[in-house]
Amino acid sequence: MKRFWLEYEGQNVELRRGTLVVGRSSGCHLVLEDNMVSRRHAELIVTDDTVTVKDLGSVNGLYVNARRVEGSQRLKEGDSLQIGQREFLVRAVVRESLPASSDPRLMAETLHGDSESASEDNTHVGDVFDVLGSVADKVLALDRGEEAERILSAVLQSILREAKEGREVSLAIAERAAGYAVRIAFATARPAWLDYVIELYSSLRRVLPAKIVDQLYDVVRRARGMSVSSLRAYVAMLEEQQTTLGPADRFVLQRIAGLERVVLS
Repeated sequence: MKRFWLEYEGQNVELRRGTLVVGRSSGCHLVLEDNMVSRRHAELIVTDDTVTVKDLGSVNGLYVNARRVEGSQRLKEGDSLQIGQREFLVRAVVRESLPASSDPRLMAETLHGDSESASEDNTHVGDVFDVLGSVADKVLALDRGEEAERILSAVLQSILREAKEGREVSLAIAERAAGYAVRIAFATARPAWLDYVIELYSSLRRVLPAKIVDQLYDVVRRARGMSVSSLRAYVAMLEEQQTTLGPADRFVLQRIAGLERVVLS
């Protein structure tokens, strides 16, 4: 027989035989106070020699070794299990002894407490972006561009939608969104993500950050097919407000206009 537990920041949550429900609701066995976590997010199904994690239709998913779980997946010793903003390590031994731990329910409350006041509907795009972005960094580092695209597509489109609807999108979030879009375009050679960058900053009516423009120059030849008409419309919009731009932004505007030659070359 094996004994299983989850390791989190030096603490151990024992996984006893049976089914443990993980979520934000105080009725779960493992309670996570985290607005990235659904009320009933996942199940851990524990037998004498296996642990299987199952997604219960959560909004933001769960990840094993930076890969999103579709349905259910068996876990093994050393796996990284990410639920919301927390990353657990799966531990297992074939023996009766275990590192000291308390009842899993008590340990869950010690780690996170009750969170009934949190609302799934009010999950902030920025919070979601922070967590999924960290996962995407890992898969991009492994050159798994299409997987990064699946991870980030929904939140990137949500950010664009908010910008197009005139809602406030912080410049920091916009720059991160544009940066990830360029990286995905490079990894997948899909020009739609370059168009995304132009559309996002057109909706914000802002000049692209200089470092994003530099990245666009590096990627447009790899991800061929960027929309010239969208680029021209964006440049024309910026030129209309050129008198309000500072010297640095005017220089960046010239660089953006120069992208057309590279796209057409």
